Amino acid sequence: MTVALLAAFALAGCSEGVKAVKGEKGEAGEKGEPGPAGPPGPAGSKGDKGDKGDAGAPGTALRVVAPQSSTASCETDEVMISAFCSGSFNVYPLVPLANGARCGNNPNSTTLRVTIVCAKR
Repeated sequence: MTVALLAAFALAGCSEGVKAVKGEKGEAGEKGEPGPAGPPGPAGSKGDKGDKGDAGAPGTALRVVAPQSSTASCETDEVMISAFCSGSFNVYPLVPLANGARCGNNPNSTTLRVTIVCAKR
């Protein structure tokens, strides 16, 4: 029986069998869906330095005026934007002036102090 099997295998290898006939080329199918995105590529090289930009608009210049008196004023090219009083009294009025302020009713007071903030116009 072993001999019969060997003979069958030997004969099977010698047989050429039926060859397939190549047919005509068919039409292209429909386009498929896009696949998933691939991994990101490597980083590119550093670019050249850009041109220097234009200068920005100037900011507002502030100046704090804190004299050792009860009256203070801003310069003519400034405007007062804030004022407060300090001193030894519990209650004292803040008196706004044309472009400054005074603490209390006595402009020569030595116990009250005014602090103002001036901004350039």
